[in-house]
Amino acid sequence: MRRWRPDRAIDRGPWWVALDLAVAWASAGIAVGSTEYVASLTEGPIASRVAVVVWFCAIGLRRLAPVTALWAGAAATVAVVLAGAPVTNLSLASALPLTMIAQGRRPQVTAELAAVPVLGVLVALAGHPQVELVAAVHAGAWISGTASRTRRTREERLRQEAAEERAGRIRADERALLAQELHDAVGHAVTLMVTHAGAARLSLPDGPPQVRTALERIEQAGRDAMADLDRVIGLLSDRRSLPDGLRELVRGLPVRVELRLGPGVDDLGPGQAETLRRVAQESLTNVIRHAGASLARVEVRRDEGVVTLTVADDGGGEGAGLAGGGRGLRGMRARVEKAGGTLEAGPAAAGWRVTARIPVP
Repeated sequence: MRRWRPDRAIDRGPWWVALDLAVAWASAGIAVGSTEYVASLTEGPIASRVAVVVWFCAIGLRRLAPVTALWAGAAATVAVVLAGAPVTNLSLASALPLTMIAQGRRPQVTAELAAVPVLGVLVALAGHPQVELVAAVHAGAWISGTASRTRRTREERLRQEAAEERAGRIRADERALLAQELHDAVGHAVTLMVTHAGAARLSLPDGPPQVRTALERIEQAGRDAMADLDRVIGLLSDRRSLPDGLRELVRGLPVRVELRLGPGVDDLGPGQAETLRRVAQESLTNVIRHAGASLARVEVRRDEGVVTLTVADDGGGEGAGLAGGGRGLRGMRARVEKAGGTLEAGPAAAGWRVTARIPVP
């Protein structure tokens, strides 16, 4: 029964209903074709008089109950034809509710609701000289309602996209502010902790071994915390493009890095850019720690439907392959697979190579 109810998208204010009633009243006084016969409550066969009331209500109340108005108006037209009464201008009353149905419902649902009554009217008027006009009016009503629905759907989608964009900008601003606060406050505190722990360790060259070991652990824990903090800040700062993130990543590394960026890699989504940046970060970290390389090459290219990141070095170590007992490789592969891509790592002609591929629109 929900399909018979009026759609909420249809304007049903009192002024619109009053306009429909005025249209119905005006239509009642217009003759069809060459005949002088018009709809009347006081003249003509009884079937025609009853049909006039039904047609008038179908037009005037089409916004309140469009499906009921369509079926009632069509049934009145068929009844008048079967009774042999004259057809009036109000016989087209089924066309106006059809506009409301097409405006508020999907085309498939509209066809299911309107096929029987519209075909009934056309079959009943098959021998009438104005049957082509009746068919054209109903077709125009369907097209008009569908076009209105399409326009409204497009406007709603644009409004939703605009709202999502505004919400995204607000979230990005909040994340950027949080990242800045973490960098300025927590980062500063951890840096001081690492600095003081290192200074204390160096000031006790002949101190108790337990104290020196504790200070070394504090210093290392602080450095690890800074690395984790940097990763969190990177996740929060999702406005950074992949090229910017890679340029910042390779800046100041103790190994020479060649960065090659192909066209189209600067407009990747934040999630894709962050995944590739993390793979590059892990790969370069392992190059520095384990490969013994003097040169690393980072290349990003975007082909049809896929973006590829390659990190290769000229060292003799295992690079990112078995670093940390293989945890580095497993972590990178899990991150890339979560993004729908694949990761390959293994020895190259000279050194080690990591290749990550992620699908893109």
